[in-house]
Amino acid sequence: MERETMTPLLSSYRKALTRAAGDAVLRRRRPPELPGHAVVVHDHVIDPELVDQYARLFAPAATAPDPADLPSVLVHVAAFPAAMELMADAEFPLPLLGLVHLQNRVDHHAPVPSGVPLEIAASATHLAPHHAGTTVDLVVTVHGPGDSGSPQVLWEGTSTYLATGVHLHGHDRPQRAARPTFVPPPLTARWTLPASTGRDYAAVSGDYNPIHLNPVAARALGQKSMIAHGMYLAGRMLAGREPEGAGHSWSIDFATPARLPGTVSLHFGHPDPGTTEVTAWNARSGKPHFTGMITVP
Repeated sequence: MERETMTPLLSSYRKALTRAAGDAVLRRRRPPELPGHAVVVHDHVIDPELVDQYARLFAPAATAPDPADLPSVLVHVAAFPAAMELMADAEFPLPLLGLVHLQNRVDHHAPVPSGVPLEIAASATHLAPHHAGTTVDLVVTVHGPGDSGSPQVLWEGTSTYLATGVHLHGHDRPQRAARPTFVPPPLTARWTLPASTGRDYAAVSGDYNPIHLNPVAARALGQKSMIAHGMYLAGRMLAGREPEGAGHSWSIDFATPARLPGTVSLHFGHPDPGTTEVTAWNARSGKPHFTGMITVP
């Protein structure tokens, strides 16, 4: 599916909600395979106003973004609606509402500018059985002008999601892997996350999933309280740590939600000059929130 304009996130959420209600009433079975098409948005321009909003969200943790070299999570925010449109499609085999965000892997090959036409493409791959349900990878690429002037891949990211309780027909459920006991590393940083964190990120990203915004809705969706957006945590992790000129990779693996309001304890380690390892946890419960890595060649 090719587009000249990006479909707003709220439109995809409304479509997913309508689809979920119809599935429940009609007992419709979703297709067992991933859609064979991608969502491609041509000539998408990242608005300088979005850059300003993102800068205000993460200040003073990072300097103001260079309009010619945007932060990696800001690129994700700008491109994410294409992936959401694909997940809200009638042919997508997993219900969008209730998907659990497991991890992200990003290769930020070259600077991504604002104010310049870009091509955003989103596809779904690796539909796979999981002990708790089914996982899927959403792959997003951003093409733009390279050093030679011809189009090149500037940024590519893979987001992995889990549909709990949804199992692939004809596939055995994998056994749950044993988890090693979590031992918190030395504390090197602490984040205080106010109750407004979800609303603040939503105002920039457009991701108004109620699990991040309203405590009553969060409880209805199975959480004890509101939780922080995973990509907000990724943005905090990367703030002030991305190199100029891009050319880096990063990853984040989520374990347990960071509740709002709340406090996140962190350790930033540097096993070698080009690598930053990040561990985040809840000091009260002793449970990990996420682990991350930033790699600069």
